[in-house]
Amino acid sequence: MKIKTISRQLLIALLCIFSATSYAELAGKPVILVHGFDSEDLSNPTNSDSVLLRRSEDYFNDFWTSRADRHFYWSSSERVSGKIKNQMRRHFQEIEESGLCQEGCVFVTHSTGDLVLRDAISRLGQWDINPNRVKILTVLDMAGAGGGTELADLALVVSYGTFILPLPVTAAVSLYIGFIPTPNNLGVLHDLRPSNARDIAQQAQAIPRLRFVGTGEGAGDGFLRGLGDGVVPLHSACGASSQQTIYSCASELTNYGVILTNTNAPDIGPSGFLFNHFPVLMGERVDHSQVINADRVGGFYVPVVNNVDINGFDVNFNEAVNVFDFSQGLGVRYLVNSDEKPMSQHVFDTLNQTADVN
Repeated sequence: MKIKTISRQLLIALLCIFSATSYAELAGKPVILVHGFDSEDLSNPTNSDSVLLRRSEDYFNDFWTSRADRHFYWSSSERVSGKIKNQMRRHFQEIEESGLCQEGCVFVTHSTGDLVLRDAISRLGQWDINPNRVKILTVLDMAGAGGGTELADLALVVSYGTFILPLPVTAAVSLYIGFIPTPNNLGVLHDLRPSNARDIAQQAQAIPRLRFVGTGEGAGDGFLRGLGDGVVPLHSACGASSQQTIYSCASELTNYGVILTNTNAPDIGPSGFLFNHFPVLMGERVDHSQVINADRVGGFYVPVVNNVDINGFDVNFNEAVNVFDFSQGLGVRYLVNSDEKPMSQHVFDTLNQTADVN
C-alpha cells in the first residue's frame, strides 16, 4: 500500500511539472488563445469545460493550437457581461495561480475573442488579479471584431421574422451562423451589434493590440459598412475609434498596397484608432477564417505599422515597394513573398524572431 501511495504521489508530481512547463512559445513567451463566435454553442449549448475546450482547440486547430499553451474558452450562447465574463475571470485566476504569465504572455484572439478579452482586461483590477503574476505583453487580434459587425444587426432582424426580407439577407445570416436564429438563441450576437460592441470596455488600456486583417470575400459582402473580410468590417478589424465606412486600415494605402499621395488620396482609412490599437498587416485576399488558418491565398499582404518596437516586440515584416502595371505609376507596398505563407505563419515567424521581450 505504501509503495502504491508513493507511486501515485510521484505521478501527480510529474504531471504537475509537465503541465507547468511551457512548450509552445512566441518570442520565448507563452501563448494563450481566445476564440471567436462559434455557432455550435447556439445550436448545441453546453456548460461542459471539456466540450468548450475541445471546440476551442478545433477552432484554432489549423494553425494556432499547436503553438499555444492555453485556451481561454467561453460559450457564444452567453453574453459578454454575464457568464462569458465569469468564465474569463476563472481563466485569469487559474493562470495567476499557476504563474504561467508571471514573466509575460502573448494573447492571440480571433473575431469576437477581441471583444471578450478587451472586456476581461478592463476587469482585472475588479477581480484582484495580481499584475505581477499576470503580465500581458501584447495581444495579436486576428480579424478582431471589437467594434462589432453589421451581420449581427442583420441576425437580430432575421431572428424576429417581423418583415419579409430579401433572400440575400437571410442567406447571409444563414451562412454566417449556420442556421436561422431565433430571439432566444442569439447569445453573444447581441454584443456584436456595432452599437453595443462600441459601448463595451471603451476606457484606454495599456496593453498594445496588434491588428491583422483580411479583405477577402465572404458571406457578408454587401452588408458590411465599407470593406471587410466577409464577416467583420474593417472599421472593427483595424481598430477604428468609431463605426466608419472605410476601405483600408490607413488613409495613405489601399488594401492591396498602393501608396496614395495627397493629390489622389480619397478618405479610405479611419479618422482615428482606439487607444493602443495598431493595424499591422492587411491581407488583400484573406477572408475571415483564413486569417488564422493555414490557407495560402495569394494576393498582396500589406504592412501598415511596421519597423517599430511595440512593448519589446520587433514588428519588422520584410516589406518592399515596387511599381506594377495595375498601380498606374504609383508605388505598391507589400510583404516580400506574400503568397509563400498563410497570414498567421507570416505573423508567427516575424514576431517569433523578437529577442528583447522582457
